[in-house]
Amino acid sequence: MTATPRDEKKIFGLDLMRVGAILLVLAAHILWIYPNSKNLLTKGMNFSGFIGVELFFVLSGFLIGGSLHRVFLRQDYNWNIIKNFMRRRMLRIMPNYLLVLLVNMAVFSFLGYDIREPWKYFVFLQNFAAPMLPFFPESWSMAIKEIPYFIIPFVLLLLVGFSKNRDRMFLYMVLVLMVLPMMAKIHFYLNHPGITLPEWNVSLRSVAIYRVDAVMMGVLFAWLRFNRIGHWKKYRNVLAVSGLSILAALAALVGFVKLSILDFPFFYDVLFLPLISVASAFFLPFFSEWKTAPQWLDRPVAFLGSVSYFVYLMHYSLILFLMKHYIDTADFTIWQLHAFTLSYLLLTFTSGWLLYRYFEKPILNFRAKQTHSYGVIEKPKPDLRA
Repeated sequence: MTATPRDEKKIFGLDLMRVGAILLVLAAHILWIYPNSKNLLTKGMNFSGFIGVELFFVLSGFLIGGSLHRVFLRQDYNWNIIKNFMRRRMLRIMPNYLLVLLVNMAVFSFLGYDIREPWKYFVFLQNFAAPMLPFFPESWSMAIKEIPYFIIPFVLLLLVGFSKNRDRMFLYMVLVLMVLPMMAKIHFYLNHPGITLPEWNVSLRSVAIYRVDAVMMGVLFAWLRFNRIGHWKKYRNVLAVSGLSILAALAALVGFVKLSILDFPFFYDVLFLPLISVASAFFLPFFSEWKTAPQWLDRPVAFLGSVSYFVYLMHYSLILFLMKHYIDTADFTIWQLHAFTLSYLLLTFTSGWLLYRYFEKPILNFRAKQTHSYGVIEKPKPDLRA
């Protein structure tokens, strides 16, 4: 396999951030292969799943939110721009998602699984306001990530005539869409006493109305980059260290101090996930300013970045589940489990590359010809206030 040539508009650091996110999610799900392992490494791998998904959310918000911010500042922001944006977004997200969704439906129907309300999966409503079924579990994050992009462009169109200062109006919109999910979390906290951690995981962490603020955190940082580029560059290292410190503190509280959700429900219901989002967003200045890298590092990151979408969609419910379904690993030795893990990773990344090469890439080429790109990571205007 060879790395895909890097698009000149892409930034190495953001690709590296995306790759880090998928590897963290994979690390967490690999623990299913080692159910009896309880040590420092497995504790870290378990927490890595939280971090990986939050990185996806804030990175997506930063990239797509930055693009929306840029086009909203144009005087000709209108319905045609929205249609072009929605078409580009649909061609980027839906073909891969629909392919894997249909394969999941076929496979699990063959295995006798009863898929209730399958139509919700086609419109990202499977976990909009209630816990989703355990079918196609990876898709919970897709719904949280995509729902804002079907709302924000139309909200911005309604706001066009309300203020001449569109930049400030955009910020107000972002803040409102961050406050509303926080209010929903407080409502959840007040109305769900005595909830267990597994119940919290499916009833709050994985439900869209409580989690849109994670994506909007990335949108907020896109606005900050545009308006505070001087501070953005000056404090990028400090913010990255601060992000690491927050994540380390949260990991210590959850993994070692072992704060109980029964004793500290406000921490879990209201504070925990937003703090991970803030910490994840603190990495954006550092990675967005990391423009290039040596070829020995750039090539594998380019490859992993190109296959990351398919890898994320397939790695758990299709590949790992089916391997575990047909191969009984209960009596495997540790070395046999390592071999199983290696086979799983090889199959996952090979499948991701093949589908990217022969399915996703032709669609992306078609998308580039049929729609206009408004970009996102451009040289911001000078920050006179920095």
